[in-house]
Amino acid sequence: MKISCDWLKQYIDITVSPPKLAEKLTSVGLEVGGLEKHGNDTVFEIEITSNRPDWLSLFGIAREIAAVSGIRDIIIPKALPTKAKASMKKPFSIEIQDKDACARYVGRLIRDVVIAPSPLWMQTSLEAVGSRAINNGADITNYCMYETGQPMHAFDFDKLEGGQVIVRRAKKGETIITIDGVKRELDPSILVIADAKKPVAIAGIMGGQETEVTVQTKNILLESAYFDPVIIRRASRKLGLSTESNYRFERKVDIENVLFSSCRAAYLYKELCNGNVDEPFLDACYAKKEIVQLQLSVSTLERLSGMSVPLTKIKSILQSLGFDVIAGKTGINVTVPSFRSDVNIEEDLVEEVARIAGYDTIEEIMPPIKAHVEPACTPQYLCKRKLRELLRAQGLHEVITYSLLSPRNLDDAKTSADNRVSLMNPLSGELAMMRNSLLPSLLKVIATNINRKVEDVRIFELGKIYTQTDYKFKEEEYAALAVNGAAMHNWLDHRRKVCFHDLKGMVENILLHLGISNYAVERAKIDFFVPEQSAGIVVDGKEIAVLGKVHKQVLKNFDISEDVYFSQVHIPSLVMYAQKEYRYAAVPKYPSMIRDIALVVKKEVSSRDAMAIIREVGADLAVNVELFDVYTGDQVPGDCKSLAYSIEYLSRESTLTEDQVNGVHAKVQQAL
Repeated sequence: MKISCDWLKQYIDITVSPPKLAEKLTSVGLEVGGLEKHGNDTVFEIEITSNRPDWLSLFGIAREIAAVSGIRDIIIPKALPTKAKASMKKPFSIEIQDKDACARYVGRLIRDVVIAPSPLWMQTSLEAVGSRAINNGADITNYCMYETGQPMHAFDFDKLEGGQVIVRRAKKGETIITIDGVKRELDPSILVIADAKKPVAIAGIMGGQETEVTVQTKNILLESAYFDPVIIRRASRKLGLSTESNYRFERKVDIENVLFSSCRAAYLYKELCNGNVDEPFLDACYAKKEIVQLQLSVSTLERLSGMSVPLTKIKSILQSLGFDVIAGKTGINVTVPSFRSDVNIEEDLVEEVARIAGYDTIEEIMPPIKAHVEPACTPQYLCKRKLRELLRAQGLHEVITYSLLSPRNLDDAKTSADNRVSLMNPLSGELAMMRNSLLPSLLKVIATNINRKVEDVRIFELGKIYTQTDYKFKEEEYAALAVNGAAMHNWLDHRRKVCFHDLKGMVENILLHLGISNYAVERAKIDFFVPEQSAGIVVDGKEIAVLGKVHKQVLKNFDISEDVYFSQVHIPSLVMYAQKEYRYAAVPKYPSMIRDIALVVKKEVSSRDAMAIIREVGADLAVNVELFDVYTGDQVPGDCKSLAYSIEYLSRESTLTEDQVNGVHAKVQQAL
């Protein structure tokens, strides 16, 4: 937007040079992009932000200059009274059919005007800001628009059918030839100004050619109105028509300024066109007057801005910006002017004071740092850090995947269909659902690696899964492990395939290092696992992890031909059951004895049941029980298996004798 320095001087006394003024305006947010000479005048090119429509006028710029210069008020130019005289019969009528689209419309009649070229001072002012001078009838409305920020329009009153002004939506099939000579198709989404028969202007954008003010015009109907910004914006985009008028309406004009601007323009028509202004004017207003009142305390200003500004200066700054201010002991009560629709909360007032006082006056000091009672790292954060260390130490690589998947990904992985969370407005079909398991994410990573000739994949991810039950949404963090290909290389069998027990060992190693020992491994029925190799880890009756061999059909869905073993561990449960304190236990003084025992049981019997019997009968002496062999073959029945255990016996009171150990071991054997 272009601003003339000479024109500004009509409203405020400018005592600094244009470059210095440009620097001051830029410092308070009115960025001056350039200066150019226009005769003896200097013109500023200013970038106006969308939240400050009040800056789209010379009044608004003058207020900013007053604030940065410490001047209390700006000079308001002459205008006719804003109060009409007693009502009398009016030669025209105003009808607002769409009151939401047009909340206020001020119309007045100016008779016996003389249309001629505008005076030189007006032509020079308009040309300085890039507007072409036409005649005094049209130039006055443009001049007042730049001056007050309120777009207006002048109709040739004698060409209005029936002396009527109707604000309505266009009818389907209606057309209008605008003052630029273009015929435009209208539709009901577009707001128009019409007379008794036809549209005569596109509201807020451009007038019609048929009622344009010309040298033959004798009587003018002056329009000043408030139109809904959204409706004007949509009409402008649809018609491909952009003007200085709709540029301001789209950013929301000041509804309280509609009447004053009309009075100002009417005064100029009287002075420059020798017009007779009808005293009674019509003001159709349907908007409720909104008064925004705020409080600003000195302590809030200091806390939010770091500035120490005296109360008297705060009051002076806000008054110069047009706010009504009543000062108290520790703060002020502020009434926000109607042209500042961007100020709604106390923090907005803090910003106003800070930018005028100068951001460069804020002291650069370190903020006070208070010690937190709570540790900076939460237990869950520390647990995740420990998990990463443990999993990397076991040869796994961390991956990070998207939380969004396609419904097909979840179906292919056979995850539960009952608790899925779908997005209302997904970016694409491939990102339409939140994952309810980490399995599909890790399978996609494994498939990608296999396609790139990476044979052995050992990966983990710490991530969230998302579920819902009865419209209650949950997001919880899990640690997921997935392995395939060869087991860790060793000298004896360097190409042994990874198996269920490798994965189980990794998970148990995590539990061991977190001090969780009271867990049980139980059979589990999970759709995406092979039934014979599917388990859950349970602590105090709560399942904290699942692990198993991924079902072949699931692997086929992801184009994976090799076996994959997967586990998913609930991180909050690890935090809950992890050992918080460790107590020192002395190294045993006495030697231990080891006995092995093997038994043949039905295949459906769990090894855990046998170990529970050994620990119960062995009592305090059976300090360690390990399953070291599971055998099925020719020497045992087909529906049975052989379990071999190593039992370590130890007493912390004395050295065990052979007889003591044999006696306890015999009881264990009998119980089994």
